[in-house]
Amino acid sequence: MPRRGERQSISVVMGHESVVPDLVRRLMTVLVLVALVTLVLWLDRAGLRDTAHPERPLELPDVVYFAVVTITTVGYGDIVPVTPRARLISTFLVTPMRIVVLILFIGTAYELVFQRYREAYRMRRLKGRLANHIIVCGYGVKGHATVEELICFGHSPDEIVVIDASADAARDAARLGVAALRGDATKEATLEAAVIEKATDIVVDVDRDDTTVLICLTAKHLNPEICVVAAAREAENVPLIYQSGADVVVAAPVSGGRMLAIATHLTHAPRFVDDILSFGRGLGFGEYRLCQADAGRTTSEIPELSGKLVLGVYHEGRTVTYERLPGLRLREGDVVIYLEAKPETAHGR
Repeated sequence: MPRRGERQSISVVMGHESVVPDLVRRLMTVLVLVALVTLVLWLDRAGLRDTAHPERPLELPDVVYFAVVTITTVGYGDIVPVTPRARLISTFLVTPMRIVVLILFIGTAYELVFQRYREAYRMRRLKGRLANHIIVCGYGVKGHATVEELICFGHSPDEIVVIDASADAARDAARLGVAALRGDATKEATLEAAVIEKATDIVVDVDRDDTTVLICLTAKHLNPEICVVAAAREAENVPLIYQSGADVVVAAPVSGGRMLAIATHLTHAPRFVDDILSFGRGLGFGEYRLCQADAGRTTSEIPELSGKLVLGVYHEGRTVTYERLPGLRLREGDVVIYLEAKPETAHGR
């Protein structure tokens, strides 16, 4: 895990999804402030005087005009407070409102100009250094665990890019030192910003299976060679997600439900499985792909599998479980699945 301060994390906001709603909220705030000031000034309009037409009583348009030019710090000086109460209202009500509006204007200008240039600069830096990296779409509970496990498995945070639509999630991911993009992973522009054409893997863990399907389709379209690992919310959607281009689909809620059911009958088996799935504890899964030199051998004759507990083999496109392995002659390209004791815990457990 990177120590805080070792590297500068990168958090980038993709697109302009948040600009318009934010501008609307700020505009509504200004309008509410103008309406409030107008109401107060209208109730005390006798304390105001139009210097250009001193004999004419002020009407509502005049008060609205005075409130707007005053609160926006324009202040032409044609309408002025002349009574002590009107001046107190201008001092203790209008002036604080004017400061709030000024802060809103400055903040808007900062976000629309300076911050956009800064995000563009960060995007250029991100694209320049990414290659052979892993993209994680979705930074919820499982997404967070995925990133932590990837780091535990030896991946540098510089090799991980997180995409999430939530600004808070993107900031949380950036605290781990990974590159974080706030954006919609179903859009090509967002995945291209994550340099998907140079990525080796993409992990998809979002809230909806239809969104998962769309991300898988888009990812495979942009990079047909990328390995797509996706989480399914519903078991019935697993075949559909496979059809959308996913190489591996994990029905996490279903697996969790089965584990809970097993726990009602078996006390230690769920703990043992959790031990296997937790990095740095107990046993761990492993894969071994047979090379040309291994062709014709059995699992017991392969030196690299010595001391490992072989669970099964993917042989000629089908799964062969452990009880059928004795005497089975393997072929180049077969994949052996095994368990092995991890060095950190091989002793003392």
